[in-house]
Amino acid sequence: MALFSKDPAPSAPALPRREGQQAAPGTTFIGANITIEGTLSGSEPVIVEGSVRGNVRLTGDLLLGTKARVEATVHARNIIIEGKLTGDISADERVELVATASVDGNIKAPKIVVAEGARFRGNVDMGSTRPRESAEKVR
Repeated sequence: MALFSKDPAPSAPALPRREGQQAAPGTTFIGANITIEGTLSGSEPVIVEGSVRGNVRLTGDLLLGTKARVEATVHARNIIIEGKLTGDISADERVELVATASVDGNIKAPKIVVAEGARFRGNVDMGSTRPRESAEKVR
């Protein structure tokens, strides 16, 4: 059951991999000993275990593994964070912070999951919009 709802919890999106599983075909893997400085962009699923500094702009899914150290503005369709990220995050569908995650930055996504034990400092924007009439009455 979903928190604060009678509806069943939605299943997690099909992201590149989970612990102990092989990456899906077509997935880009950035190893623990790799450092990227600049812009990482593309449409494939990406798994990061290394370091990234700069910008990440993906139309596919992103998994930041437990060894990942990212200092960047990040955007992807779905994002799972297991490691450390400093910077703002936005997702088209979902952001998940697992228990080992450490995030220092703002998150903007329609769905956000924060596991017990995850560390997060910043603001959350789940994209709620007020109808135009209600916004005018508030003024």
